[in-house]
Amino acid sequence: MSASSPTDPGGSAPVDRLAAPADRLAAPAAGEPSRSGATQAGFHVSAEAADDASALIQLSGLVQGTFARVADRHDLTVVQGRLLCVLAEKPRGMAELARIFGVGKAGLTGLIDRAAQRGLVERSLVPGDRRAVHVLLTEDGRRSAVAFHSDVTSELNSFLAPLTAEARTGFGETVTTITNSTDHTGRNGPQRAGRPRTTPDPTGPPQVVSRGSGI
Repeated sequence: MSASSPTDPGGSAPVDRLAAPADRLAAPAAGEPSRSGATQAGFHVSAEAADDASALIQLSGLVQGTFARVADRHDLTVVQGRLLCVLAEKPRGMAELARIFGVGKAGLTGLIDRAAQRGLVERSLVPGDRRAVHVLLTEDGRRSAVAFHSDVTSELNSFLAPLTAEARTGFGETVTTITNSTDHTGRNGPQRAGRPRTTPDPTGPPQVVSRGSGI
């Protein structure tokens, strides 16, 4: 699987482009001011802000790299993995999928065509509306979705193993606060801070809340 495309959510290119300036910001030259209002690598930024940005970039790279590695292990592209997880919840219309992935009709059609050629998805006419089409998983697609979701969930959860139960709860609350304060709250809308943590059922429908392009 190739996951290095600039528009691929599992690729390394977007992270690399962001990581370079963040690394420079986090390490000012000797004798260069490093507190609020300091000039580092041509930017006015505090050392604390630079460190926080660098931490987020590193975490993003870790998650994206894991997603890409697991997708490759299942002979999927990153975006195909996301598509299978989205469709495992329920069939979706083309317009809805375009909104979820943040792409136009041509890009989405290409994605669906490639997944259909592999026997992972199929199109179905919507009863009562001859112009509407739903995309749904085939049996092979559902098996692939469950296996992929179980694998990627296990690997991502392993990163939290060093944390105490209290730290894990704090981590979840922090992520919820950050995502709820931005426009990127996921397909299912804002999450409630402090909500009970649940362990995904590998036999149930995979849940994916990331959005954006990548097709």
